[in-house]
Amino acid sequence: MRLFSKLKAGIATAAILISISVMAQDGAQPVRITLDDALRIALNENPTIKIADMELQRVDYSQKSAWYALIPNVEGSAQYSKYLKPATMALAGMVIELPTDFNATASLNASLPLFAPALWHSIKMTTLDMQSAVEKAKASKIDLCNEVTKAYYNVLVAQDSYKTLQDGYDLAKKNQETAKKGYDVGVVAAYDHLSAEVQVKNLEPTLLQAENGIEQAKMYLKVLVGIDAAQPIEVTNTLADFESGIVEVATLDDLALENNTDLRQLDIQKQQLDRSLLLQRSQRMPTLAAFAQYSYAGTGNKAGMSFFTQQYQPASTEWFSQGLIGGLQLSVPITSIFTLSAKEKQLKIQSNELLLQRSYAKDGLRVQAVSALNNMNKAVRQVSAAKQSVELSDTAYFIASKRYENGTGTILELQNSSLALTQAHLSYHQAIADYLNAKADLDKILGVEPKDFYNK
Repeated sequence: MRLFSKLKAGIATAAILISISVMAQDGAQPVRITLDDALRIALNENPTIKIADMELQRVDYSQKSAWYALIPNVEGSAQYSKYLKPATMALAGMVIELPTDFNATASLNASLPLFAPALWHSIKMTTLDMQSAVEKAKASKIDLCNEVTKAYYNVLVAQDSYKTLQDGYDLAKKNQETAKKGYDVGVVAAYDHLSAEVQVKNLEPTLLQAENGIEQAKMYLKVLVGIDAAQPIEVTNTLADFESGIVEVATLDDLALENNTDLRQLDIQKQQLDRSLLLQRSQRMPTLAAFAQYSYAGTGNKAGMSFFTQQYQPASTEWFSQGLIGGLQLSVPITSIFTLSAKEKQLKIQSNELLLQRSYAKDGLRVQAVSALNNMNKAVRQVSAAKQSVELSDTAYFIASKRYENGTGTILELQNSSLALTQAHLSYHQAIADYLNAKADLDKILGVEPKDFYNK
């Protein structure tokens, strides 16, 4: 089932990327992206995830390399030496020039560790290295999903804020038209007409700024997801779509930090230090290895007169075996135990430091988790209050507009009610965004893994 889900995720991601590529070539309509689409693409295309994958492969090869040390090590060597100047020897007061032309040797050596505790601890260290790499890859995925999720929410905030400001601008235009009609027929003072026009002009720069904010938020989202900056995108959701998931958490009992990636990495580092301490202690122990060697040698002589026989001897080459040697090698550390003892003390101090660091980190994470949870609960109440404020502001504006049209209200009442309505909508959207961002931060702190969008 897991393989099937990964296959489905890969097909979905490929379909989205192909769609983006085709639309980019056509230069036509923007690509519509949901939050799930953004997470799926990011988890497959973001360079951070690819680097984490490569690190896993590197550690895997390192682990295999450590295991290879247990198999017999066979090495071959050869040496050829040419006499550029003849060798000489002294005999009976005479210096004799030897006819040796070259010497050659070839050997085959094999060794096998029989008792090597340090080697076993090194292999177990590579297992911890793999666990560390896996945890770092998981942390990269969680961090990336947190950034993409909050970037997606920021786009929604910018879009909904722009729409709210646009609605407020439309209300201001409507107020201006009402005041202008009254001014044209002489029932409204010039001040009302000018005040309404000033309100419209004041909102235009805000609208432009909000529009630029949308583009900047989308650009940052595209960078995180891995979409070409020139490709336009369209975020299909609104903040109101996520309102149904806003619930208040009454207790803090479920704030378990065991899955937090920072704490888990510190736990693995503690295990690595403990294993390093065992490795240092094992180096005090003797090691035993079996070895075997087979050698073959050759010698070449030049042609010439033999000093001993006084006869001419042709050039010759002779090859002969030097035998097969086998045995055991025992190594016992003596003076190195002093250096090893000092290193063991260093590792013990590092281990104690790591325990304090983890305790401090856990306390800090718990404070962050409680703060995120409090922000969520506060946002729940803010959403409820803002929703009621929107309803009341809408009613207040309706009353103020009718009063002004009937000549019983003032332009100030109408403007204040329209601004209050716009502010109520902005507060409503911001409250939802605050809850969603706090929820994303809490998921990151608790180590909540992303959905199975990752098809690697």
